[in-house]
Amino acid sequence: MNSSTLRGALCALVVCAAAGQAQAGRYDADRLGGADHPLVSRYAGSTLYFYGDEHYGSAPMLVKARQDLKEEQLEGKVSNRLYWGPAGRSSLEIFRNYQAALRAAGFETVYQCETMQCDKDNTQAKISHWVERARWTDRGNDDYYLLRIFQAKPSFNYLHARKSGANGTINLQIAMRAAEDGDDHNKGRVLQFIQIVEPAEVEQGKVSVDAAAIGAALKRDGRIALYGIYFDTNEAQIKPQSAAALSEMAAALRNDPALNVFIVGHTDNEGRVDSNLALSRRRAQAVVDALGKQYAIVAARLQAQGVANFAPVASNASEEGRAKNRRVEMVVR
Repeated sequence: MNSSTLRGALCALVVCAAAGQAQAGRYDADRLGGADHPLVSRYAGSTLYFYGDEHYGSAPMLVKARQDLKEEQLEGKVSNRLYWGPAGRSSLEIFRNYQAALRAAGFETVYQCETMQCDKDNTQAKISHWVERARWTDRGNDDYYLLRIFQAKPSFNYLHARKSGANGTINLQIAMRAAEDGDDHNKGRVLQFIQIVEPAEVEQGKVSVDAAAIGAALKRDGRIALYGIYFDTNEAQIKPQSAAALSEMAAALRNDPALNVFIVGHTDNEGRVDSNLALSRRRAQAVVDALGKQYAIVAARLQAQGVANFAPVASNASEEGRAKNRRVEMVVR
């Protein structure tokens, strides 16, 4: 099912409201410049309070593994929307609409909870922090509602659903709660957080380190971490977009003929240690081979080593940290 078909299925059950639908009041006009995500409509009569998108980012979503509730860190194009529902509509009523629409569109429920189960699973405490940390184009002075509304109880509902397609898997999470302690205008209205992670490719080759910087770091620190050498997941074949970094590594070695180095491969902590150790060694050897065959660097000046995830430079608890740990280093011998 393509995006337009999916949106049509959602619109059939969650009546699509025109952007900018307004009544009188602070929370009844869409945030300037914002619009619904093309994949999922708003609940009819809702207004767009905050919005924000990232071409490539990461976002946590909840999954239930046996009796444990765990965070699954997802990467891709991240889209965030925050809506105020219309007056007189409960959190549960809005939640039921989204459940029905997503089922009709072929989404599979990964984890969901309603007020009592959410409280038992401590779901709400996690979500309130995610809403705060999400990318928003314009938060203005309204941080109060990003924090307190989702922290207060009751009337909280959550859903994480996913759908596989030709281009990969789409993940979507929805959290909502009625603002029972709000001001006169928004009191009782439902604040809805919708976050979508779609498949996306990282634009590689945007960062480079020149030969002078490499040489200076090796003299100063005895090592340098390089992030311009690219491999596919669990593979040791160097991707073509690594050419710029390899060229600068070779130039640094030619600039200092007496310099001999270890080429050291590092991984994150995903997978088994023995597999990561073998993979990091193969990747380091691939770099040594490329410097020798393509750039005529004498083999005796280079030695490949792999250390798996034994020397992280950041926490492996987040994707950002794992990305920093996946690297190739030049180390002075």
